[in-house]
Amino acid sequence: MVIILEGLLTGLFLSVFIGATFFMLIETSMTRGFRAALWFDAGVLICDTTILAAVYFFTTWITNTLVHNTYFDIAGGLIFMGFGVNYIISRQRNDSAIRAKSRNVRLFMNGFFINLLNPSVVIFWLGAMALTLSQFKLTGRETLVYYACALGVVALTDVLKAYFAYRLSSFLNAKVLRGFYIISGLLMIGLGVYFIFK
Repeated sequence: MVIILEGLLTGLFLSVFIGATFFMLIETSMTRGFRAALWFDAGVLICDTTILAAVYFFTTWITNTLVHNTYFDIAGGLIFMGFGVNYIISRQRNDSAIRAKSRNVRLFMNGFFINLLNPSVVIFWLGAMALTLSQFKLTGRETLVYYACALGVVALTDVLKAYFAYRLSSFLNAKVLRGFYIISGLLMIGLGVYFIFK
């Protein structure tokens, strides 16, 4: 029971953490709809799950290959900047039912890779895993329960964020929505520059 409670509290902490994916989730929901935001968030959550699994089994390799690798930061920064430029100059709403499936896959992949290429996400999960294994001294099964609860809370709060953002979108006009595209793009470019030159 204590493990479940600790997992829920960790999830609540993560849910109020504001990063690139938070802004992109809100922007996607407001400009492309609630369902689109769910596809984006699914990519983020699958990415977090993948990182957690990798961290659990390959901590040393990840630390040496990614966390302390300047090339990873540069590559991530350049890709973030690419995402940002795309948001500013070429993102268009397209309601064609024929292309809906490909849009959903693209949203999923955007969520996955935006999260994956953020070095702070990898570092955070490395720290979190070290804490649960060294301080909490959890077994493999207890670790699974702990992180399942944490990610479950994150998923639920993300759905609520996306829903309320979508409800607010009905009060916004096309000019304001375009502003969201530009702000989101500039945020991504700024993060890319930060990762490259930090």
